[in-house]
Amino acid sequence: GSTDGTLDILRRYEGRLQWRSEPDTGQANAINKGFRLSTGDIVAWLNSDDIYLPEALHHVARFFQQHPEVDVLYGDFWWIDAQGRKLLARREIPFDADILLYGLNYIGQPTVFFRRRVFDLAGYLDESLHYGLDWEYWLRIADRGGKFAHLPRFLAATRLHTTAKTVTAPAEMFAEHRAIRQKYWRKRRFDSVHLQGLYEAWLNKFYRAKRQWCKVTLRHTFDWLPASRMMK
Repeated sequence: GSTDGTLDILRRYEGRLQWRSEPDTGQANAINKGFRLSTGDIVAWLNSDDIYLPEALHHVARFFQQHPEVDVLYGDFWWIDAQGRKLLARREIPFDADILLYGLNYIGQPTVFFRRRVFDLAGYLDESLHYGLDWEYWLRIADRGGKFAHLPRFLAATRLHTTAKTVTAPAEMFAEHRAIRQKYWRKRRFDSVHLQGLYEAWLNKFYRAKRQWCKVTLRHTFDWLPASRMMK
């Protein structure tokens, strides 16, 4: 359970939100509980280490109002350290299902917002997963025809630290990612190891070229408060 005063803060807003503090079977199970309690048309989840940037929700709401056909929206994000200092800016590419399938999860989870209808389309998070639950969900939504869009604006910051589970258990993470990839690659009939190797090499080059193209053509400059100030 949380030891940072979360429960005391939540109790202050008792009449304005719903919350639960109870045992769960893992991250995906806890998030799914929140999804089922939610009532809004636009849904998201934010892990305890991550933050939304100023005006992020405003820009997300406006985008969904202007683009009713879009199911899932994601944006750009900052990597920050344990103290909230900016480490690296991640400006991402427009949605490309093939690159996502290859295994490059370029969609920053804290920047993702989606419509409630996605639950009818693709269900909830896979509670058997612990390291690739977000990537698998994006793949499943895309596989079932969900429409993604990229908003070229910084929406969130995600924290890097030595105790993150993706850092402390790399072997388990790799094994889970491999199983997810194989599951969706079989749908594309990439059963041959040789064909998989060729496809990986081509997509890796394509992804790098596409990222470089986005950097060259980007014409907007965003000025944000330092991440350390945003945490106050």
